[in-house]
Amino acid sequence: MSGRRLRSRRASTVLAAVLTCGLPVISEAGALTVTAGQSEIIFDEHSGTPQRWVICAPDCNDDHALRNVLLAENNGYMRITTPSGPGGVFNAVVEETDDAVIIRFTAATERYTYRLSRKSPLVMLEIQAQARVEFATGASFIPNQLPGFGQLYSRVNAVQLSEQGQVIFDGPSSVQADSTNWTGVRNRYWALLAQPQDMRMMASLGLPETDRPVVTLSSAPESHSTVINLFAGPIERDILAPHPLLEELLFGALAEFFRVLCFGMLILLDLLYGLVGNYGISIILLSLVVKILMSPLTAIAERWQQDVNRIQTLLRPGLDEIRRHHRGEKAHKLTLELYKRHDVSLWYTTKSAAGFLLQIPIFIAAFDMLAENFALSETAFLWINDLSRPDALLQLPFNIPFFGDSLNLLPFLMAGLSILAAWLQSNASLSPDLLREQRRRLYLMSAAFFLLFYTFPAGMVLYWTSSNLFHLLKMQLVNR
Repeated sequence: MSGRRLRSRRASTVLAAVLTCGLPVISEAGALTVTAGQSEIIFDEHSGTPQRWVICAPDCNDDHALRNVLLAENNGYMRITTPSGPGGVFNAVVEETDDAVIIRFTAATERYTYRLSRKSPLVMLEIQAQARVEFATGASFIPNQLPGFGQLYSRVNAVQLSEQGQVIFDGPSSVQADSTNWTGVRNRYWALLAQPQDMRMMASLGLPETDRPVVTLSSAPESHSTVINLFAGPIERDILAPHPLLEELLFGALAEFFRVLCFGMLILLDLLYGLVGNYGISIILLSLVVKILMSPLTAIAERWQQDVNRIQTLLRPGLDEIRRHHRGEKAHKLTLELYKRHDVSLWYTTKSAAGFLLQIPIFIAAFDMLAENFALSETAFLWINDLSRPDALLQLPFNIPFFGDSLNLLPFLMAGLSILAAWLQSNASLSPDLLREQRRRLYLMSAAFFLLFYTFPAGMVLYWTSSNLFHLLKMQLVNR
């Protein structure tokens, strides 16, 4: 272990570097910069708290790492308040081990100790007093805002994680924080969470501004010390896996059944990526593999739909005749007689809905997995600069309400393939009139999906576009 005392100086800038284990520790006038694992923190030596905090993946020592600013000099903060106050300017001592970097700030009446792990996004904060710790992420932590329904992926939320799952707080709340939960702030891909160690604290969650939650942890008055574990890093499966409660960050808005499906989809996508080394191609292959795996359920759904089509074709002439000549109670009575004569249940159309519902869980799992997949962040494919954002083939010189300021090609391809499949559809079990009605419904559904998906991340739309393409190819093969 090596240690070095670094004192704050108000006069000329002092630059010192400690390069043990390849880690730079830099002290300037009133500021101390420490880089360890997935955190790069500039501490204010006068207050003993982070002034700027950048989190990275996979590691802050990697020049190509993805970065996100938790706290910045002008927005976002962490404050520590104790009954006695520091009683003067802090002195800083830095110690380094193979596993961590330890920074101790000592003043007349207080001592704050930060332990930054080199191998995980965990930071331990120990305060030698009863304390209140308050933190709020800044504007830099707010994701780039997506237009339309893409707004779903642009939010910053106050959350608490426990064995019961993830709770998102939409307004001011007070909850208990202890070693059985994590409380803090998250966006789509990054999080700052706190967990009291071997003690109970009250957590107050406020939302003074949109996407700017404030979290305050207060220890009991009789406490002589306050120890808090902090998670500051990416919401990524391999990083969260060693910490079971933190895994609730992934797909936390879904019921457990859907989460299991999401994790299965994530594992499958990772396997495909391991084979081809490209996430765009992996998503296309994922849609194909899912179609193959789903083929037994799809066959059942199609058979049920054909049964419904045959019954509709059988009943249609009689129903049209009843509608032309009768109304009200008489029409209802004749319709029941028609159903009874052909031995048809009043609920026969539910078979069609049931076939569709069989496929809904896979649909939800695939989309949620792609929406929250950290690996797609800033990943390019073909003309798409970032699979976690709309594909933006062209940047428009103006903004269209709801649709944004870019021309996205994938939604047009997706809708075009769906409309083409509807137009080419032929079904011997349907009368010409019913076939035309079904095609109109499919056209309307294509338009609805276009509106829904236009501002969604490109990875999600690429999956559905590929699925539509494979459906069209399968339909043509079957028809031949």
